[in-house]
Amino acid sequence: MVWDLYKVVGRRVIQGGRLKEFEVFFKTKWRRGAKRMYLVGNFTSWFPGFKRLAKTGEEGHARLYLYPGTYAYWFQADNTPTPILDEENERTAVLPNIMHPEKPGIKGSLLDLAVPDDPFEYVIHDEKDPAYLHRFSGYVVFRLRTGKRVEAAWLHIEGGDKGPTAVHDLPLERVFEFVVPEERLGESFSYHFQVCAEGVCLEYGFNGVGRGVRPIKTRRRELPGLDKPKWFMGTVYYQIFVDSFYNGDPSNDPPVKIRRLAPREHGYYGGDLKGVLAKVDHLVRLGVEAVYLTPIYPAGTYHRYDVRDYLSVDKYLGDISVFNELVRELEKRGLKLVLDITLHHTGACHPFFVDALEHGRASRYWEWYNFLDDPSKYVDQGVVRMLRDCDVTALREYLRRRALTTPFYESFFSNWLMPKINHENPETLDYFVGVAKAWMERGVAGFRVDVAHGIKEEWLGSYYRRVKELSDDFLVLGEICDYPFLYREYMDSYMNYWLRYWLVSSIALKKTGLRQAVEMINLQIANHPYPQLLSLYNLLGSHDTPRVKTLVKGDKRLLKLLIALNFTLPGSPAVYYGDEVGLEGGDDPDNRRPMPWDSKDWDLEVYEAYRTFIDLHKKLEELRHGFASVRLCRDDVIVVERWLKGRVVGLFNAGSEPVEASLCTATEGLREVVSSEPGPAIGSLGFKIFASP
Repeated sequence: MVWDLYKVVGRRVIQGGRLKEFEVFFKTKWRRGAKRMYLVGNFTSWFPGFKRLAKTGEEGHARLYLYPGTYAYWFQADNTPTPILDEENERTAVLPNIMHPEKPGIKGSLLDLAVPDDPFEYVIHDEKDPAYLHRFSGYVVFRLRTGKRVEAAWLHIEGGDKGPTAVHDLPLERVFEFVVPEERLGESFSYHFQVCAEGVCLEYGFNGVGRGVRPIKTRRRELPGLDKPKWFMGTVYYQIFVDSFYNGDPSNDPPVKIRRLAPREHGYYGGDLKGVLAKVDHLVRLGVEAVYLTPIYPAGTYHRYDVRDYLSVDKYLGDISVFNELVRELEKRGLKLVLDITLHHTGACHPFFVDALEHGRASRYWEWYNFLDDPSKYVDQGVVRMLRDCDVTALREYLRRRALTTPFYESFFSNWLMPKINHENPETLDYFVGVAKAWMERGVAGFRVDVAHGIKEEWLGSYYRRVKELSDDFLVLGEICDYPFLYREYMDSYMNYWLRYWLVSSIALKKTGLRQAVEMINLQIANHPYPQLLSLYNLLGSHDTPRVKTLVKGDKRLLKLLIALNFTLPGSPAVYYGDEVGLEGGDDPDNRRPMPWDSKDWDLEVYEAYRTFIDLHKKLEELRHGFASVRLCRDDVIVVERWLKGRVVGLFNAGSEPVEASLCTATEGLREVVSSEPGPAIGSLGFKIFASP
């Protein structure tokens, strides 16, 4: 039998019979003995869980809606880490490793979606999708998506015609953006577009492309969006890996601590919540506005992503009273607190999982996990005792002696210590919404959701809606490690590894071209409404990546160029603890070296660069909350324009030769606010930023 494993079946049909993204149907033979199968690709961060295959007879299938572009995919069965490539698709592709630009790419079966040849066949505006129509800060944003053969577009709206405020060039597409003051629009208004390609101009309205089209009608108060930004839009984050930050209370130290600090080894260093509390002055001097802590819950490891109890504080970090004291101090100093939460998996020592292992199908928590075999074949009372005591060392020795490799349950990367939660059990949703409510009441302002890309989409969407019903100001920030655009409905923000990859790979590593990087940044801008775009967690490093100073091999001019871009592009810039003082480190766990607290060990040039750009980002409303345009000038200079009431222009020279600023943009009426060097020229790896007076 021949299995057609994917097929482009058409385009999504929206209001008025108009066409939107491509509808792609994936199909595969169901693997013998498999309980679950997943569609995996760059669009799921190469991780199973988000898109489960439905089973019909002997086949599994799934459906996705995707814009033109190059994608790669495979299938995965249960807990088996081996990718199942498309048997009927001989074409493969190696796509970038977005989370790790320093590493080789990732291979999958190729899915290539091209823009139709007829330029008028690919014109998209969806008034029900906030990416195409939304309100923000007294303006209404309209977007029209086309192929690159469309040369011009206008918005025809009550009160007159309008040319585009910005044109975003993507890899295969072009997005025309029109920003209109709300005061120009009535409570009810109608509009349509005009598009021109190859000497022909046609209209686009409710019923698609043609002449004399029906206008699109809407009501201003029904538009999604915000009158004023929320706290997490354009804020400045500081991430703390708690164990490595500062030991403020030696009395709660773990019994065994690491000896080798650089390169760091796995294990406890001894940082705790009193250590964070003791260093709040450092955070205030630096100028950050929100603190994101890696997990603080009881766990069996120093990183604490294997949670035992979601409602308590790990004894090696302190207790709930110390946590409450930290919250009060941060609030007093004007800082928000974001906690890490693992909604993809619990720890193996979690009492729900231990109960399921011990009692099997009789346990009330049996359906909380995805068991693939009978636990009694692998677990005896000795193992149960190890788990109740959370003796991770003894458990690892047991697994080694038994030569057990792949768990008999779904888990995080086949890790025995991190059993995956069954997101089809509604009890899990109720429980974790309750966890969010409990931490809200303790003063937490948001959650960073670990492995959000591996959580079933329906569960993720329900969790997001229910948490936002509890508090619309509570941040839901997802860990998304690759192509992020299928997840935007399920969270306020995500860790912007996408932006980090295109900056680092093009400017620092020279693995990709600058033009491609700019197009990929524009792809991100065009796919998000501004409230979400400004919420994205823009990072240069995290506890999962090599230190940025190490990636650039200590080149401080290159490092400062990346910092400048990260604080100028739309989003919420983040600082990983230690980056502000030039801390170095390689792969995990070396990227978690202890924070140096003696200023003699600091790179003061890097520290002052961070302070300068944090201060600039906070002072200039355009950088924090402004609209955005990104383009390339003379092949080597990235031009970033931000505007709101005033205007900010940033010029970033990634080339080897100086460039006159006047060759890339008009700066009349603007003042220079920061520059890598004096004079009119921008030196190699230099920058200049101009702003309205």
